[in-house]
Amino acid sequence: MKKIILIALCFLLLTVLVNFARGQAKDSERLGMALSYFNELDSLCRIDNGIMWGVQLYGATMLVVPQSRLIIANEPDTKGLLTFKKGVYVGQLPNDINIANTSFSWNGKGWTMVNWDAIPTNDRYSRRKLLLHESWHRIQEEIGIQPVMTKNFYLDELQGSVLLKLEFLALISALNAYGDLLEHLQNALTVRAYRQSVFPDNNEDLFEIHEGMPEYTGFKLCGLESSISRKIVAKQLELALDKEGLANSFAYLTGPAYGLVLEQLDKNWLVRVKRGNSIPKIGVSLLPGIISADTSALKASVDLIVDKYGAHEMIENEVARFETQEALIAEYKQKFTQGDILLIKNDKIQFSFNPQEKLVPIDNGVVYKTMRLTGEWGVAEVKNGIFRTNDWQLFILAAPTSAKLGSIDEADYNLMLNEGWEVVQIQKGKFTMKRK
Repeated sequence: MKKIILIALCFLLLTVLVNFARGQAKDSERLGMALSYFNELDSLCRIDNGIMWGVQLYGATMLVVPQSRLIIANEPDTKGLLTFKKGVYVGQLPNDINIANTSFSWNGKGWTMVNWDAIPTNDRYSRRKLLLHESWHRIQEEIGIQPVMTKNFYLDELQGSVLLKLEFLALISALNAYGDLLEHLQNALTVRAYRQSVFPDNNEDLFEIHEGMPEYTGFKLCGLESSISRKIVAKQLELALDKEGLANSFAYLTGPAYGLVLEQLDKNWLVRVKRGNSIPKIGVSLLPGIISADTSALKASVDLIVDKYGAHEMIENEVARFETQEALIAEYKQKFTQGDILLIKNDKIQFSFNPQEKLVPIDNGVVYKTMRLTGEWGVAEVKNGIFRTNDWQLFILAAPTSAKLGSIDEADYNLMLNEGWEVVQIQKGKFTMKRK
């Protein structure tokens, strides 16, 4: 029996050593790939030489492997936590920092962060576009453009979704040069003006600058001809006609679409963006006519635009799609407004989520399907629904049933509480996390 146990332990040890060696080899391969990516990005930014935005795009960039939280960076950090190895700087991303494609401050330095798994390895143009997009976010405040989060959650409701996709149809025709470019531009802007009159509490234009301009920058500097970029963006818009979850992602489509249209009408249009003008304002100024400010007149124009682009089938598809959503809304309402809940105050919380996932508005907030949150209490990995109030004061989960401290594994999420923290009941049906 002891011999069998010894053999099993030896086999286990051998397996661990083999996996470790494979991991080391994989990491070594990643360092070489990362160095080539950094050199590629540096070359593209040198070609631009700060012309497009008046600022050099290349700077501190880290690629993070999510499985191991390995950092591979192009520059050292200010505290010497990263070690130089094979032309790059390596280290470990702390567990309280979420991995995302983003810009953030770490150790007194502004960084571009890119999730290693999000980097296209076989499509150099998509890879370049991603790295350029995230590099832009690192310097956007230097340009004078403040970061914003979308508040346009009505775009994930029926009327908002229909009107957004009608705008897509007009932009597709503009990008593909079907007929009069100015006519298609006017139709797209008319639909947007009507949508914004119906939903006046929006920040579409600001969010479009925040996410649309880095995406446009990626297309302009990745090495593709503008004519090819127009075809790619038109195809992306076409594919989005059958997608959900556009409240957080529409600007990745409309930003480059409008940019590639407007540059054909005014080569210096970006100067006006840097001065604080919205894309619709710039577009309207290039039209021969005006767009009415009257909601009734806009509605009449939109009805004609529906006919022009044959959008009736698209509208029918949207109606059918949203009818199937009622069951999901009922499930979320049961979970977050009628069942026992765990309240997480938005007190120095960091969170990341997938902007491609559909947001489901219920009552006075929205539900995200997945999210990672970190706070002084620990880490929450959400797999199936977390509610955020519209005032951003609270995140809400179904109350845990399996445990009240340590590692809490629920069907919808995993909650890893730091030592000294526990889940406590504050009133009937309501729980929160507090120090013991």
